[in-house]
Amino acid sequence: MTKKAQTLNDIADGIADVTLELMHDTVDWQLEDFEQDGEDYEVLHQNVLKLAIKKMHESMTGYKTYTSINR
Repeated sequence: MTKKAQTLNDIADGIADVTLELMHDTVDWQLEDFEQDGEDYEVLHQNVLKLAIKKMHESMTGYKTYTSINR
């Protein structure tokens, strides 16, 4: 991996970490009034989080890929 590619990878890792943490908090907040507890709540939380990420990924279908990253 080139230095440029590694730098961009490190940036993406940082963004992913922060975004996932914010998404966890947002799901907690959105499910605040949803009647679930314990393990059921965790499964529900994980499913909502995965669905949100899937929807985000699907919304990026028109995004271009930076192809010179490994040059």
